[in-house]
Amino acid sequence: MSTDPRSSSEERPDSRARRGGIFAGLRPQARRRLEDVLRALLECEHRNQNASAAQVADYVGRPVKGVQETLGKAGDLGLVDRRKGFWRLTASGHPEAVRVMRAHRLIETRLSRESSVPPPQWHEVAHEAEHDLSEEEINRLADELDNPRFDPHGDPIPTREGRLPEPEGVPLLSWTGPAQAVIAHIEDEPPRLFARLAKLGITAGERIRMIGTTPAGARLIVEGREMLLPVELAGLVRVRPLQPGEEPFPGEARRLSDIAPGGVARVVRLLPGCAGRERSRLLDLGFVPGSRVEHVLQNPFGSPVAYRVRGTLIALRREQADQVLVVPEPPEGKKTEGPL
Repeated sequence: MSTDPRSSSEERPDSRARRGGIFAGLRPQARRRLEDVLRALLECEHRNQNASAAQVADYVGRPVKGVQETLGKAGDLGLVDRRKGFWRLTASGHPEAVRVMRAHRLIETRLSRESSVPPPQWHEVAHEAEHDLSEEEINRLADELDNPRFDPHGDPIPTREGRLPEPEGVPLLSWTGPAQAVIAHIEDEPPRLFARLAKLGITAGERIRMIGTTPAGARLIVEGREMLLPVELAGLVRVRPLQPGEEPFPGEARRLSDIAPGGVARVVRLLPGCAGRERSRLLDLGFVPGSRVEHVLQNPFGSPVAYRVRGTLIALRREQADQVLVVPEPPEGKKTEGPL
């Protein structure tokens, strides 16, 4: 499977239709629209929501009239039925919906790990590719990724048996514990709000400590950086307690980008959102736990910045240095003994 954002299902043969089955005889665009509404209904089912045509239309981003026609076609094929004004999957439609959802979330997982595609584009790229994979290709992709349970947003990935793990955590605004928590899930819909979260560097797997809530939103520390998350963005985030083996960030932790010129720090780890080629590059450059890093030279324009790590000068853009969690150290001559 290509992770090139330019690849499109429009350019590939409609292999499922050619093989026959439920979708035999359907044009590729009609099949994709059918699969889109099936996945939307599965999303509603998983969230215990009743699915009206308007809700499905909002989810797939199409006019209600067109979605009603697609739902009607799905009903004719025995994939969905309608009761008391709401639509739901039938026994025949459910496995088709699971297949598409599984493909989508596995593709997003590969994009996050192995490509340079920006997070706000993962959904669009996965949506284009999800309709082209056969069951065998989906299973092979899952095996290559070591059968992940959750995608990069924290959404559960259906198993090959069709089981959908329960979502983890509680809404961020409901978190009251003084202890640190882990971001378990980030809703990627609507895309404009998800893009704002991505710009702030908020990703699943990050540790947070809640300071408090205000009418404006949630004030919290995310991996060593304090911020105010507006209500509309905080509502997209779910958190859970740390599990055994998950270390909290040290109270004095900072991002490498926050270390002043001349400052010295010790690397704690790379953030969970640093994945794929970028993560490999930073590790290869020496930004591994325990490495000593010195801010050597500040660019007058702000970025890139020169750091000395393992005796070598390395230039990092600010967004790269944002991905390195560090603990400041005293200047030379004032260094204290003991662990970080």
